[in-house]
Amino acid sequence: MKAVLLNCSLEKGTKETDTEKLLHESAQIFQREEIDVERIHLRDFHINFGITDQLDNEDDWPFVFEKILGADILLLATPIAMGDKSSLASLILERLQGYHQLKNRKGQGIFYNKVGGAIVADGGDGGARLAAQSIHYRLSMLGYTLPPHASAICNEKLEDPAQSDWDCIEEEVVRMTYNVIHFAELLHFNPIPVIGNKVDDKKVPPKV
Repeated sequence: MKAVLLNCSLEKGTKETDTEKLLHESAQIFQREEIDVERIHLRDFHINFGITDQLDNEDDWPFVFEKILGADILLLATPIAMGDKSSLASLILERLQGYHQLKNRKGQGIFYNKVGGAIVADGGDGGARLAAQSIHYRLSMLGYTLPPHASAICNEKLEDPAQSDWDCIEEEVVRMTYNVIHFAELLHFNPIPVIGNKVDDKKVPPKV
């Protein structure tokens, strides 16, 4: 199985942020469970705005979309900016919305039988739960399956890993990561039935 982990921090990939720290902990679990992991720091790519299924070579979206489409698990990790998820997280969800009418080989949405999750680094600013709810709703509407506790929320700023504020790693990140793995395995062997779950549109996934 494959997992794509998207860092939606507005900081450059060279800077270690709370978002990256939490994502790193999740990535280590995936690796221990022999899940093929690809981490993408979106700030290092140029992605145009828009809700469209048109792919072109004017930005880096075709590369990112190919990775997302080929993964069994999609994990969005975002900081909180003024009480909400980052603009990069919104941008990715908007781009994915352009494909909600496309279908897989069975006639279902192309994100069916894929599992979604989220990591939210609050840093004490507040708004993490609302951001997680927004991500959950939009992933669900796209066709992703969300397991119980599909988000890991850390409300404190992470500084010293020896301190108790890293408890969220054990309580939130570990639980969320294992739950998305469990559900990805379930869907791999028991995919969602086609009956009642076909897309009416005749479109097919774009070539990337």
